[in-house]
Amino acid sequence: MSFHGAQESADLFDSLEQKDVGEISASDKQILDEKKAALDKFFAKRIEAKYKIEVQFGKARSTWKPFPGAMSIYLSGTKLHGGGDEKLYLCPDDNCYGIIYPTERLGPSVMCRSCEMMWDENKLVGELMFNLTPANWAQAIHKMFLRLEHKADIYLKYHPEDIRCRAQAEVAKSRQGDMINEARSARALHIYPLQNLIKDTSAGAQLYDRFLAFIQA
Repeated sequence: MSFHGAQESADLFDSLEQKDVGEISASDKQILDEKKAALDKFFAKRIEAKYKIEVQFGKARSTWKPFPGAMSIYLSGTKLHGGGDEKLYLCPDDNCYGIIYPTERLGPSVMCRSCEMMWDENKLVGELMFNLTPANWAQAIHKMFLRLEHKADIYLKYHPEDIRCRAQAEVAKSRQGDMINEARSARALHIYPLQNLIKDTSAGAQLYDRFLAFIQA
């Protein structure tokens, strides 16, 4: 069952559950039992996310005003602390939503499978730097989650050093994010696993609302 399949099953379950017991027909009851069994089975197994969205914040984090941070994406390894992850890159074309995999970086030039353009590897985007309010950070995470086909765990990392200091040094080098990549060993780490996200949205929560609550927690 997919992310969308779980949501549809939960919606049907809720609609049938809201009916008066006397109004539920035998066929509706059978559907309800089957969907409930499917949901129980779906949530009983561990859901492994294909990707990780990692957002790093500095000491300037606020509950209401804009604050800086960096977003990067990874092909997920098997360990929650980040071991085995492989860095992914974004197509340099702002109008393209292509993702560049490690195996596609075989030389100084890389072809984006999405737009079918050839790019110099030094132009690939390793990090997205933002200065956003919590509400807009939630939107940015939501947008990336959709770009990754709803298949990502969300990681938040907080640094005692303001992320802007690293961002300034980053601009002086290249867009690939080597310095920020070295800073992944953050002091504080919070994880929103895909499995928990599916459970929460299947219960009626909206994706954006869950991301906003996660950032503000």
